[in-house]
Amino acid sequence: SSAMLATVLDPLINLMVAVSFPIASVIIIGGCFFFMIGNSERAWDTIFKASLGFVLIQLSPLFLDILRNVGEAVA
Repeated sequence: SSAMLATVLDPLINLMVAVSFPIASVIIIGGCFFFMIGNSERAWDTIFKASLGFVLIQLSPLFLDILRNVGEAVA
């Protein structure tokens, strides 16, 4: 059952990982515009959140693999 679920979710996870870089880039560029209009606190907040989201999405296959291994060890 877990192998089937992993097989079904793999394309979705791969799509999220592939799309995360362009989306994070656009958001970071938007944050840079906040610097230009003088709102540096919002700029740093936007850039930080986009960067953290990108890193977490890139690491999500690793997290899911760890969860899968723990589930197999328990079962």
